[in-house]
Parts: sequence; structure tokens; C-alpha cells
Amino acid sequence: MALFDFMKNRREKRLEEAILAFQKKGEGALPDQFVLNRSGEGIEDVALADAYGAVGLSSFNMFYERYIQKQYATEVDKINNYRQMAEMPEIADVIEDATNESTQLDDENKILHLQIMNKDLAKNENMVTAINKEFEELFYGRINIYDFLWDLMRTYFIDGRCYYERIINKKKPKDGILNVKRLPSDTIDWDYNPKTGQITAFYQYLNPQAKKPKSFEEAEKDPNVIMFYPEQIGFVNYGVYGKNRKDVLGYLDKVRVPYNQLKLLETSVVIYRIIRAPERLVFKIDTGNMPKDKALKFVEKIKMKFTKKQTYNPDTGKLTHEPEILSMLENFFLPQSADGRGSDITSVGGDAKGFAELDDIYYFARKLYRALKYPQSRVTAQQEKQEGDVLFGGTSVGEISRDEIKWAKFLEKQQNRITDELLDLFMLHLQFKGLQKEYGLTRKSLNLVMNPPNQYKYQMEQNFLQQHFDNYQTLANNEEFSKAYLMKKYLGWDDDEIKTNSQGIEKDVELGFREAPEEGGF
Repeated sequence: MALFDFMKNRREKRLEEAILAFQKKGEGALPDQFVLNRSGEGIEDVALADAYGAVGLSSFNMFYERYIQKQYATEVDKINNYRQMAEMPEIADVIEDATNESTQLDDENKILHLQIMNKDLAKNENMVTAINKEFEELFYGRINIYDFLWDLMRTYFIDGRCYYERIINKKKPKDGILNVKRLPSDTIDWDYNPKTGQITAFYQYLNPQAKKPKSFEEAEKDPNVIMFYPEQIGFVNYGVYGKNRKDVLGYLDKVRVPYNQLKLLETSVVIYRIIRAPERLVFKIDTGNMPKDKALKFVEKIKMKFTKKQTYNPDTGKLTHEPEILSMLENFFLPQSADGRGSDITSVGGDAKGFAELDDIYYFARKLYRALKYPQSRVTAQQEKQEGDVLFGGTSVGEISRDEIKWAKFLEKQQNRITDELLDLFMLHLQFKGLQKEYGLTRKSLNLVMNPPNQYKYQMEQNFLQQHFDNYQTLANNEEFSKAYLMKKYLGWDDDEIKTNSQGIEKDVELGFREAPEEGGF
């Protein structure tokens, strides 16, 4: 309990510092020492330095050049690798499905909803109205939440992280958050405190050769670096780390191996079938009584005159004539004397059976989809050898495939990570507006939710409701059971709902919608 209170107080303290951070940015009110005290490279990173313990932190500059800057470059390479993988059609389709399902609209064309979690607060209509007004103004008035969330989710699935800047008017902070601006993931670096886990500063590098500044003052002097306070940047990542917290592993990280395997196999299959499938022509050229060396030169001359080498480029998937790429298609030119003597090739026909044997491709494709957590039931049944039957949304109304439920739960988890960050944004907005302090709001008071990724929950609820209704109907006509009791047990109604239903039946009789029941019928 003490740890929970400590974490809660720390988060609220950071929010209280937000206005000061925004107002004083660049005005010289925050001393350099204040910035230095809030920054650090991380204990686990320092422990990697060879001189740690023997020389101490006096060798920090050498350590920085060797490890810290190199680590940021590694993260940029990782992001670029993720983006390259996302260009693969199979992966691109999965990411598009994940993004679309995570950001779909409801019947009221809403994509994000506010929930009042505090019961006492929910009873105060004035407070609820004021908070809902600010919610609508921020997310549906100032921020184009539809495009913003779609772009945020897509970047999140590809890069494994996403950043955005919270924009305010420093001269009028009481106006709250005015808008947000997406920041490229491959330009952002950050520091964190290893003791608390809190990020202490963000850096945006406008030049790939830019180096991390050691202080806020140094960052202001460097035109290639922009330094932000933690409250100025919204940041959310996939939540999986490698050797340390700076080593962020994205959604596509587990896809590396099957991606490379499938890509390599597809390329090799194409090359093999280009080599084996076509039929070669054997040209037997009459060289008369030419000497052997002259005969070979003569054949080579004829060969160059009538043929072109076809080559395959695995990057573009096209056949080219570039000589530096491995030759794939060639005919055979053999010298032959006037009397018919010479070499001969009898079997040069194409091997076309490989076009029907794709089991190896299907195996690695399935492995790729499993790494992406994508439902196998959605993959083309013919390609997947009828492994998955589409049950969700299909003709079997009461059935939902297990992989669809797993996929939906996975997307819900990612939605929660995004909405948790957006709740921080909304709480900061309320603090600027003065409502956070006035109403005594904490993060537990409110909650933000996105629409479920698909309707499996609704379908399951309908199935359960149908079962409960069938049980009620089975027992309701039995005089040994009270209908009021059965309504509570199987329909989940309370006394007020049962009373309202009874009054509705009487109203139906008055309006002629039903006949009056026999005496004792109610």
C-alpha cells in the first residue's frame, strides 16, 4: 500500500510541475542544475563501461561516445528494419487490419469515450457536464481524434513506439492543450531515471549526425537538437524491452525470423523455377573443319548475336538484362563438325512440377501469421490447406473461433496502452484549465476507452442472454417457481426493473396491445 501511495503521489507531483515546465521553457527561469538533476543515463547502461568501478564516472565522455550515442543509432536501425518489414504485403495487410479494427467508430460515429469512475463525482451533474464539455472540446474540437488515433495506432504497430508534442499557448496556459503534433519516431531520443523509471527529458535530432546534449542550455545552443520536458511529449511504446529500457522491442520484433525465412524462401523458389521450368533449346552449329579454338569462337559469336541473358532481381521481382546479377536463362550452343561429330545434350526439358508444390511456402507463411498473432481463420483457406474455417462473422451465428477472441484481446491490450497515454493528456488539459484541482480529480476518477476491436463481446453476451432466457422460459410456466424470483436469477433484473415490467404489462393491456390476463395471471 505504501508503494502504491508513493507512485500515486509521484505521478500527481509530475502533473503539478507541468505548467511550470511549459511556462518557463526557454525563459531562463529553470537553472541548469535543475535540468541536470533531472537527467541521467541509467545505472544498467553505466555498468557496461569498461572503466566503471576502476576509474569511476570520470570516463563518462568516452563511455557516452562508445555506448549511449551508439545505442540511439541502433534504435534507429531497428525502426528502419521494422518499416522495411511492414512493406511486405502480408505484414502490411495485418497492420492495416489491426489499425482499422482498433480505431473503428460506433453507431454515434465516436471513436473515444470518457467514463466517470468516481461514484461521488458521477452524482454531481455540474461537474460531469463540465468534464464532458472539456473532453468533447479537446478530442473532438481541437484534435482531429479520428485521423490522429488512426495514424498513432499504425505508427505504434510498425515502429513499436510513437511520440507526439502537446501544444499550448505559453502566454495563456489556462486555455489548456490546444492541439497535438505527431513526431517521427526515428528522430526522438530520451533519458530516464533508473530508480523511478520516469523519463527525465526528450531530445529530437534534426540531423542524423546530431549528438545528445548534456544540458538544457547546450540543447538551446545546438540548432540540430530540440530538448523537451517530459510533460511536453506524449510517448507510448509496445511495452517489451531487451537488455534495458532503452532497448524497445516492437510488435514486429518477433516477426524478424519468419519474415527473413519466408522472403528468402520465396526468392529461392522463384529463382529455382525460373531456372528449371523453362525449356532450353540446343543449337548444333555446323563448324565444318574448323580447328577447335576457332570453332568455339565462331559458336560464341553466333550465340552473342541471337541471345540475351535474362536475370532476376529479388528486390523488385523483375527479369532484367543486367550482367552483374546471376544469369538465370541460357541456351546451349555446341560446336559440331561437318560429319556430325560433337557433344550432345538429350535432356533439357523444363521441370514444371515445382509450381504446384507450395507446402514449404505455406508453412513459413503460417509461421509469419502466428508471429503477428493474426487469426489463422482469416487466412485464405485454400492457401492454408483448409486449416482455418471462418466462424466469426460467418454463417455459424453462435460460434466464434478461439483465434478471433485472442486477436481481439490482443488489440484491446494495445488500445489500453494508447488510452492510458491519452488520459495523461486529458488530465494535463484539466490541470491547465484549473478543473483538476477544483474538483480534486485523479487518474482514478476518469477513464478513456476506445470501441472494442470487433463485436465478439456483443455476440457472446447475446449467446449468454439467449441461454438465460431459455432457462427462464423453461421454468416460468411451472407453478412451483415464482416468476419474480426467476427474473432475478436468470434475467438479472432487480426489484425496480421487475416492477417496471409489471407496470408495462398493465399499460399494454390499456393500450390494447395484449389481452387482459386471467385472474391471478400477474
